[in-house]
Amino acid sequence: MKTPHHPQFSVPSASPIPAELFLAEIGRLYTRDRWAVQMLVEHRTLTTAQLTALGFAETPTSAARRLMILARRGWIDRLPTNINLNALDSWWCLGPLGAEITRPDGGARVTPARVYRARDRLWVHQSLVSLLHTNQFFVDLAAQARTQPGTDLRTWWSPRTCAMVTGPERRATWHGEYIHDRGRHGFWFEPDPGGIGAAALADRVHSYPPLAERTGLATLLFQTADPQREDELRHLDRRNLRQLTIATSNPEQGHPAAPVWQPIGAHHRLALTELPHTQQLWPPDDPIRGHVEPLAPHPIHDPDRPGDEAIADGDYTYQPYL
Repeated sequence: MKTPHHPQFSVPSASPIPAELFLAEIGRLYTRDRWAVQMLVEHRTLTTAQLTALGFAETPTSAARRLMILARRGWIDRLPTNINLNALDSWWCLGPLGAEITRPDGGARVTPARVYRARDRLWVHQSLVSLLHTNQFFVDLAAQARTQPGTDLRTWWSPRTCAMVTGPERRATWHGEYIHDRGRHGFWFEPDPGGIGAAALADRVHSYPPLAERTGLATLLFQTADPQREDELRHLDRRNLRQLTIATSNPEQGHPAAPVWQPIGAHHRLALTELPHTQQLWPPDDPIRGHVEPLAPHPIHDPDRPGDEAIADGDYTYQPYL
């Protein structure tokens, strides 16, 4: 049976979402639906293929079918495109009901019209392509973790969550923690947005040494757009990086878990798991801001997973749909 569009969402309303509608719809969500909405809250946009790779469904076809139902109900929405994409190729973002979940206590009530305007601004935003590439970096790590025993992408924080540690004055950064064979590899991640010179890109590293000292997280992964941009960053070895380890790569090198990372000052590439280990930081401990409550969901949807420690100790491996 096809789920119809709710009139509140098919014609964007300037009125707040009725509480009774929200309560009725939230009771219809499955566990994986809530996870998908939370992932879009954290990461702004993900494709059908990305959500499938993260464990939302067994196949892109079944994922697309469920995502379309969530879109018709108002939980998520498709980014508008200049071409007629089917659900298998869609880029998803928050819908009105999904945005209602993120409304802070005492914050302005969500209206469908305001949510759709935000969706349209995201589509034309100059950083959208960079955001999609950044999200794919983490999706690739998570998909790899699903197939490797004792491996997990334990943490994937967007700038939204990182700001609790870095502070609002810090420019956007991402944080991840990759676990393999009981080794924990925490890192900051800096994408190459394009449109700026290599010198300006290199200057972004200035704020990381004090951040590393404050949090204990002292590895920065710098992914450039192409090999030439990566070569232009090699002069970073002339800067005082203190205890900060910076490793660069570019998409032509291959999968981010493979030996594609070249530390500044080194002449060979290492796998992510060969970079410095980090202490058990969940979340990164910040003596200035205190204990940080993570907002991000676990990036791999697996209802049967035990605590993260079992994976770190090598006691659990993700089992895909059988």
